[in-house]
Amino acid sequence: MLVRTAAVLVLVAASSPVNAQTNPAPSASRLFEMQSNFWVNLHHFLYARARASRGLDATRPSVTSALSDTAGIGRLGADVRRAFDESLDYYARTLADRDILFDSAFVFGNMRLSNARGDALPPDAGLDALHGRVLRQAAPAYRAVWWARHDSANRAWISAVRPLLAQHGDSAMAWLARVFDTRLPNAAVRVDVSAYANWAGAYTTDDPDHITIASLNPDNHGTAAFEMLFHEVLHTMDDRLFEQFRAAAAAQGKRMPRNPTHSMIFYSAGEITRRLYPGHVPYAEAGGLWARSRDMGPMLPLLQRHWRPWLDGEIPLADALRRIASDL
Repeated sequence: MLVRTAAVLVLVAASSPVNAQTNPAPSASRLFEMQSNFWVNLHHFLYARARASRGLDATRPSVTSALSDTAGIGRLGADVRRAFDESLDYYARTLADRDILFDSAFVFGNMRLSNARGDALPPDAGLDALHGRVLRQAAPAYRAVWWARHDSANRAWISAVRPLLAQHGDSAMAWLARVFDTRLPNAAVRVDVSAYANWAGAYTTDDPDHITIASLNPDNHGTAAFEMLFHEVLHTMDDRLFEQFRAAAAAQGKRMPRNPTHSMIFYSAGEITRRLYPGHVPYAEAGGLWARSRDMGPMLPLLQRHWRPWLDGEIPLADALRRIASDL
């Protein structure tokens, strides 16, 4: 959520948000291939509204705000409104309690929707036999009431992050690839900018690498947008680091914390953004994640003590991992 020497260009083809060419082909860049896709947005809007209506993620404004996103709904005709409500009911009954990040059917479906162009929804895009019909049934209402606003927010988000990437994107990616001891991605990573995503406001899946990020989530704006893109793309680059850390912990008879590289991702993406954009407050600090998380909290002093010297090139990676493992 990718050899890189030229400046990053993230261009989005302009199109009317309500005409038949709903989803222009995403534009290529050296790092990210970003788009605002009608079907991806509809799918995530229904999912967010359904979870909120069920009381799931009740403390997450990135989800619950979907319930108050109703401007213009009163002008829908009765049949169109009924069709949308039936689709929403299907999501609430059938899909809302499934995890959009870890459910393999969701992951496949989201990628298929991301590849859809215009109004041509792939016949096998669904999570089950009914899903395509449910999405087509909800599409007229979504296009009439929400899509123009959501698409505009998505495009504004892309336009805002574009100059940040052009200024420092290559530097950030090269630095993070060194830090995570991995190669740069071979191709630009697809980024679907959607009004709503999941409870976290962004998530990444693989095979192929694919980032979905919420444009209406205020935590994803400003320089935080830059940090979140690189945070998400690091999820596609951390396998080697995970194995190295597991070996370091095993060599000292230590049990690894759950998902240790996620803490390293938070710290590294936040730190590089802070250094490139003075005054930036890293996402985990701004949101109090280090203080709240039982998994991440104990890792912070270890990262400050041992990971930061590796970021600065003062010690080898093996030493940093060995020291972190020793202090677990």
